[in-house]
Amino acid sequence: MAKLFIQTIPSQEELQNNAAELYPEVEAASLYTHLLFRKVATDLESKFDNFFAQYDLSPGRYTLLIILRKAPNGLMPSEIAHKVGVTQATISGLINSLEKAELVARETHEKDGRAFVIKLTPKGHDMMKKIGPEWYSRLMAFWGQFNPDEQKVLNTLVERMIQNMDLLRMK
Repeated sequence: MAKLFIQTIPSQEELQNNAAELYPEVEAASLYTHLLFRKVATDLESKFDNFFAQYDLSPGRYTLLIILRKAPNGLMPSEIAHKVGVTQATISGLINSLEKAELVARETHEKDGRAFVIKLTPKGHDMMKKIGPEWYSRLMAFWGQFNPDEQKVLNTLVERMIQNMDLLRMK
C-alpha cells in the first residue's frame, strides 16, 4: 500500500489557524512536532520498502529472516508472531512467501511431531550475507549524521514516546 503523507509541512502559524477551527485548544507546536515525526517515519518506511524490494523482500520479511537467523533450531510460527507483535495469520502469509522463495523451510518440531518450526535455509543465510553489509552501511550513514550525544537525546525522547503510546488508544 502506498504511503501517503503531505510533502510540504505547514508552518506552526498555519497549523494553529487551520486546526483551531476544529479544536480551539490545539497547540501548534505539538502538532508541528507530530507532523515532522510522521514525515520522517513515512519517508524511512518508504526508503526501507524500496531497498528491500530490490531483493523481492519487504521490511517484514527481512525482520523474519533476522529473527530466524538468531534461532538455528528454528521457531514455531506462534513464537515468531509473539516476537514481532502480530497474529499467526499474518506470520503465516510471510512464512509462505519466504518458503516459496526458498529462504525458509518448515521442519517437524523435534519434541512435538504434530508441530513444525521455521528455519532459515542456506539460501536464506546467503541472502542475509548479501543484504546485510549494504543495509547496515546505509543505516550507519543515516544515523552517523547525529553525534553520540544527539543520538542519546533522540533515544531518550523516542523511548518516552513509546511509553506514552497508550495515550493515543482508541476508545
